[in-house]
Amino acid sequence: MRFTPVMLALLLALSPGAVAVQATAPTAPASAPNTSPFASTESAVSGQTGSDTVQSSGGENTTNVLTLGTSPARTAFDSPSLALGSSLTMDRGEFRTKLTVKSLDRQLQTANSAEKKKQALNRFRYRIENRIISLKANEQQATRAFSNGTISKSEYTRTLGSIDAEVADIQKLITAMRTRANSVPRFEMETEANTLRGKLTTVEGPVRNRIAAAIRGQKSATQVYVATGPSGIVLSTIIDGKYVREIVRHDRRNPAVSGNSTMGSARKSIVNEYSWAFEHRKSTATNALYGTNNIYRMQMRHTHGKLVIYYDGGTESVFREMQYKQLNGQTPLPTGPSVSNTSENVTLTVNRTFAGGPLRVKLTNATGAPVQGDVTIAGDPVGRTNSDGVLWTLGPAEPSRVSATYDFTTVNVTAAPVESS
Repeated sequence: MRFTPVMLALLLALSPGAVAVQATAPTAPASAPNTSPFASTESAVSGQTGSDTVQSSGGENTTNVLTLGTSPARTAFDSPSLALGSSLTMDRGEFRTKLTVKSLDRQLQTANSAEKKKQALNRFRYRIENRIISLKANEQQATRAFSNGTISKSEYTRTLGSIDAEVADIQKLITAMRTRANSVPRFEMETEANTLRGKLTTVEGPVRNRIAAAIRGQKSATQVYVATGPSGIVLSTIIDGKYVREIVRHDRRNPAVSGNSTMGSARKSIVNEYSWAFEHRKSTATNALYGTNNIYRMQMRHTHGKLVIYYDGGTESVFREMQYKQLNGQTPLPTGPSVSNTSENVTLTVNRTFAGGPLRVKLTNATGAPVQGDVTIAGDPVGRTNSDGVLWTLGPAEPSRVSATYDFTTVNVTAAPVESS
């Protein structure tokens, strides 16, 4: 295949640095893991506490949530939408991935021995590892820049979305490597492939994936909460009637520590920290499918939704958590403590939650019947109550005015994040 000058220029533009965000501030020191890693309280608590794991806004009647362990360096709300520049970068990434796989195929076809094919596949693996290293460095730079205010919230969320898209490209390369290794006699790369996938666990997630889809115009814009600090990143949103939250704790992940964990001990530790989810489980699954990374993954489907936990066998800590909680249906997420106000026979009730948690807004008339009205938080429009008079949105990170307007009447309440007792 002959490359034209235009195609060569395009390939140069496809280098991993294309999505990098330069940070001017020095790296913030990582906080040490809590010696008592999980702290459960008797009441609902905020994501801003010093505890690592806290109870959700439903108190003891739903799953715990993992926090950053300390107050975030910065929090923000953003609504990522179509961004042509970022979308083009993602398209170029897909194109580069296809070219890379075709290049591997040509090398394997021209290799005249099994040994040379093995060498080509190992070189391919090293290139994937280098891309993952570059990808993680890009995220670290962007997170530091966002935390210290060097870049805007929109630039940061776009960067996370672009990184998630590149993770998807790398996953395709890993699959190509593994499947082609199977065609070489007495050779397989299953462990290597799983190890590479394990290295990607901290730079992907359902909220990031939704951001990437919105940036490409594949999904509508949706509000996203983001919190960052030296210890990690929190992202949350509401998608199709479900509250979705992901968190990565970098201070709890150390691949260099071997530890003595087994699948049984990892499962026992996870169950101990997420006892409500286990007691109300519909199904569970535990595995260690990440090669030599010493990562254990446990998924629990429970009455309120789904919980996915990643456990570091070396630090013996949960370092990644994904929560999916249904907001409607027969067994919805229980609501938090309420605050309400009435003006001209219109009543606004807000069930408070932790920062970035699921905030429930309800609007009713003098008879208690639901009404539809427009809702704002701190002056920013967040949506409209439905035919049941209810709107689920994301809870503010600080005390904020929640306002709802119906039939030219506006009602206000102040909703503060639920704090620890």
